[in-house]
Amino acid sequence: MPEQLALGLIFLISGFTMSFAGFGFAMVSVPLLALLLPIHDAVALQFPYCLALFLYQAWHYRRHFSWAPMRPLVLGSVVGLAIGTFMLYSLPDLVLKRALAGFIAVVVVFNALPAGRALATRYAHSPWWGRFCGFLSGSFLGAYTIGGPQAALYVMSVTDDPREAKSFLATFFSAQFILMTVVYGIGGMFSWEVFKGTLIYSPAVIAGSALGFWAFAKASNRLYRYVVFLMLLVTAVALWWRA
Repeated sequence: MPEQLALGLIFLISGFTMSFAGFGFAMVSVPLLALLLPIHDAVALQFPYCLALFLYQAWHYRRHFSWAPMRPLVLGSVVGLAIGTFMLYSLPDLVLKRALAGFIAVVVVFNALPAGRALATRYAHSPWWGRFCGFLSGSFLGAYTIGGPQAALYVMSVTDDPREAKSFLATFFSAQFILMTVVYGIGGMFSWEVFKGTLIYSPAVIAGSALGFWAFAKASNRLYRYVVFLMLLVTAVALWWRA
């Protein structure tokens, strides 16, 4: 029972983060779930929620979608996705967990520094910048279903329209998650038992999402960034220590 309560709390926090920040369900849930479960089980348990939330956002923001900026990201992610999936099935749990912890810390620091944001803006219009971000996104998406920060870094550097950015990210990840459903299914990651275990935590995800929407309406942009960055850094430190 204590473990189930902990898993419910993790899904509550993940749902909150997704609706508060616009992305990040897997980036929060996978590292925290991996503190209690093997990383393969952590990925499988939260996967249906990621797919459902991105499909909804893709439909909701469909009028704001633009294909042209997505091309470089898609090309890079195709290669990265294959490599990331191979990493998930081939590397030891310790290596995966510590690589994930280090990556989260690097992403947070990069986005927090003015130099990091300036670098992204400088190379935003280069197709190689999109391919590089796509490669990173696909690699970590295939390994952990966490490709949001890399893709968001690219998207936010090519558009100032939040609806267009959300449409871009949601469509991009919906397509990738559908592909990953096939790949993971062939690999035997999913089962009826895992799916039933996932459904148990749907009330926590719904409650967290509702709370996140309410909090976003009340919070400033600066506070929102600080809360998300702090949560991610704490998660990275805890995951590294536990591994």
